[in-house]
Amino acid sequence: MQETVVVTEADSREGRSVATALLQDGGFKLTAALKDLSGPDAVQLQTAGADTILQDPRNLSSLEAALSVAQKCVVITTTDFQDPDPLKREIWQGYWLADSCKKQNVGHVIFLGQHHVHRKYGFPARHMDAKASINDYMTEIKLPKTEIISPFYFENFLYTFKPIAAGHDVYKLALPMGDTALDGISLAQIGSIVASVLKNPHCWIGKSCSLSADRLLLHEYAATLSQLLHPKQFQDARVSVRSFVGSYRGPGARDLGNMFEFWKKGSQRMNRAMTAELCPELQTFHMWVSENKEQLRRALEDA
Repeated sequence: MQETVVVTEADSREGRSVATALLQDGGFKLTAALKDLSGPDAVQLQTAGADTILQDPRNLSSLEAALSVAQKCVVITTTDFQDPDPLKREIWQGYWLADSCKKQNVGHVIFLGQHHVHRKYGFPARHMDAKASINDYMTEIKLPKTEIISPFYFENFLYTFKPIAAGHDVYKLALPMGDTALDGISLAQIGSIVASVLKNPHCWIGKSCSLSADRLLLHEYAATLSQLLHPKQFQDARVSVRSFVGSYRGPGARDLGNMFEFWKKGSQRMNRAMTAELCPELQTFHMWVSENKEQLRRALEDA
């Protein structure tokens, strides 16, 4: 008999990865909670066989009803840097989900968490601090939980941290990592890792899994891109955190800068061996670029 799994924020980047993997696995009955039931994500999931429900913070009754018949839940929370208080809002959502899972006796909760940044170093990275606080609360109320902590996503080079054009066929990677190696993984593989954990709860409940598929210096990321996307050439822009924060165009610049500062201080501590155990088909950065060359070229053309 298939176990029912609720995936929250199933129309987020992580949520789509998880929902897709669970449907492809075929061993689960998926209930996907989305912010928009008329969008393309909802239609795609419905077509693939998922039940979909609305995740509306103003009316969470449908989500609580779904949890009442679920055996497992994948809790994903996202940070809205446009909110007046993104930290407080995300923590509230996470606490509510934790309390609901506890109330409905959900047998296994997977939470996509993060490290404490402000508590450790005194500077905020609200998208990480919120998740760390939610994980602490889940532990406090004794949820049967597995925490999954993700590093930098390779896909960020397609979107959030796209290489910057610096001349004809020359691009700069403007991540403020200095001489510290950066752990990374493909977002597309998060879903299969979650599926592996869900299928082996006796091995993973009570554990925290810090993921990594590769660990490279920024100039090594650049060299891989140069090799596989020739004649385009990529270089480490050698930017400071201050310069990154000043030039980043999106919301949450200070938080993202502090995230890199946290990683630079050697606080990643990710586990590649554990990740490979959970995902035998794990892709290194070289493998990921090889598989996504055309998508990368299109992203650079749109830069």
